[in-house]
Amino acid sequence: MRGPPPPSRIGTDNQPELLVRAPLESDASWRDRLITAYRPCGDVGQSGTHLLPYEYADYTPITIGMIGHSGAGKTHLLAAMISRLCSNDPVLGRLGLRVGPLDLAVHQKFVADYITPLIGHRMRLRDTPAGIPVQFCDALKVTNAGNRSFALTFFDLAGERLIRPNDDEVRFYASADALVFVVDPESLPQRSGPRPAGDASFEVALHRLGSRPRPPATGSFDPVAAAVVVAKADLVRFEDRLVSDWLALASAEEEVELGTVERESEDVYAYLTQRRATQWLRPAQECYRSTLHFASATNGPAQGSTFPGPFRQCRVLKPLLAVFAMTGILDERTLLPSEEPG
Repeated sequence: MRGPPPPSRIGTDNQPELLVRAPLESDASWRDRLITAYRPCGDVGQSGTHLLPYEYADYTPITIGMIGHSGAGKTHLLAAMISRLCSNDPVLGRLGLRVGPLDLAVHQKFVADYITPLIGHRMRLRDTPAGIPVQFCDALKVTNAGNRSFALTFFDLAGERLIRPNDDEVRFYASADALVFVVDPESLPQRSGPRPAGDASFEVALHRLGSRPRPPATGSFDPVAAAVVVAKADLVRFEDRLVSDWLALASAEEEVELGTVERESEDVYAYLTQRRATQWLRPAQECYRSTLHFASATNGPAQGSTFPGPFRQCRVLKPLLAVFAMTGILDERTLLPSEEPG
């Protein structure tokens, strides 16, 4: 039986190399070096190998992928999600969650490259590079009220790739626990006129998942949790009462109230159906567990390279918390309906 991969370190050429314990090295020294060591997802030196902190294997792994075409708003949504999750907001204490970086260097780079420009400086972020099929974004350690710790890894996928998947994509889809399908409202069909085929990235992701074995518990459904998020919902808030009503509810307290998710899912489903956007509903119809959401990472459109209008994050944490409930980080019973918010 194959054991866990040996620890690695980042060499002087910025490439992974095996970390070897010296013959006379003390236990304390070895443990200290392991703090900054990594475990490769595949063989060291293999093309596309992702490195995760060595202690990753000590926690329950949860792999989350962001799916959507390159201009759908995935990067903005993920940056806003992680910013809110790591904000140390007291409302998260209601759910018993404690959140911190799994790898401080990786998290600090994500903050510097994405969170600070967006949240701190209102800068428009660059789109996901089309040439990178699976981009590792960040890794967090989340501990729940039961004192169980999870290693969350976030990936951004250039889902329009219709060619044969490379090894990186095969490994990702074989282990993904949850996918966040990001709906671009600007790509939805008009209420009259020709109906577009849908988002190719959704089609590719669902096709890749189709090759995974399906355990008996999931029946004919894909064995992943799915959150379908109408991102950039601020762009259509004045076109539909369903959208404006949910965005008006955005508050830190409401975001952690997961008992409203079922009603929100029903309203998003109705909104997409009314827009004749049934192709965008496939993840909710084909994945074993699913929720649907309205969200906005910026509360308004960009003008050039910045977001000059009233700037805030609306309902960006709710889809992620729903994923937590669907993957066992939170008690799934938190998704049971509560009284409608006033």
